[in-house]
Amino acid sequence: MEKIDPQMIFVLNPRQSPEKNNLLHLEWAVVSQVDGQKTVAQIAEDLALNERETEEIFRKLASDQILILLNSSEEERKIPADFFQTLNHEITLVLGPVAGIVLEDVLTMMRMSADNFEKRYLASLIEILTNQIDDQIKQVEFQKNIYSKARKYLLK
Repeated sequence: MEKIDPQMIFVLNPRQSPEKNNLLHLEWAVVSQVDGQKTVAQIAEDLALNERETEEIFRKLASDQILILLNSSEEERKIPADFFQTLNHEITLVLGPVAGIVLEDVLTMMRMSADNFEKRYLASLIEILTNQIDDQIKQVEFQKNIYSKARKYLLK
């Protein structure tokens, strides 16, 4: 394996038990976080690993075949950046001119960006944005409008 990319996602190898290896404490910590959904970057942040530690641990666990790289292309996992223009438009209709700031704040809180947003977090993003709307009627209107436009990303 070449370089460990921060956006890679790993799963545990069902044919290779981690118990059979003499794993260090941090290696066990990484193994316990691997769930087939978290990226290398998210696991590293959760465990407060620096870049060198992250690279070494994931490279070792992958070379020992304890972890297997999950096969999914980046395009399949990401929301196109232009969808965020639509999202910003829809949230602006109900929140007004502060909508862009609210959207950026929510993305920051989620530790994400519009340029690198994974489909699996879209429903959560919409839910959090909905909770920023005080009027229940506008909440329903926003969800109805945005879910009709986001459906193609949510069903994959």
